[in-house]
Amino acid sequence: MAGKNKVETGFRIQFNSQDISGDLVPGSLNGGGVVLDQVEMTGVSNTIRNYLRGHGSAPITGRFIMNDTATTGAFTVLNAATGATLTLQWGSNSAAPTTGDPEWEGNYTHFGFQIVFDNGKAVMEVTFQPTAGQTAPAWGTVA
Repeated sequence: MAGKNKVETGFRIQFNSQDISGDLVPGSLNGGGVVLDQVEMTGVSNTIRNYLRGHGSAPITGRFIMNDTATTGAFTVLNAATGATLTLQWGSNSAAPTTGDPEWEGNYTHFGFQIVFDNGKAVMEVTFQPTAGQTAPAWGTVA
């Protein structure tokens, strides 16, 4: 994981049970967790605006080196499956994640990826969204 900072060396991303962390472009991952809409519910008689928690969104975006290594390269893994379990794990002190460390996991779908060139390398820009009809992604810990 050359080029990764201290935090990123202890981070893992898996899709369809395949670890694609090594192909993640440093600093490119965004997501993990739910962001809720704020629905304004202010009535005419209210002096302070009131809000209700609305629907949540939990997209995850990242950029991956276009690695076509059989079974383990990010291109191979992402090209083979569009909907699968996506797991994000954070280890402590730049160490690999172990039992009890934070984990975000759920069934996600990606609807394809765009290829761009960055520093002389082909890079895939991917957006994952929670899969409809599946249990919502959630925080947990590494088992």
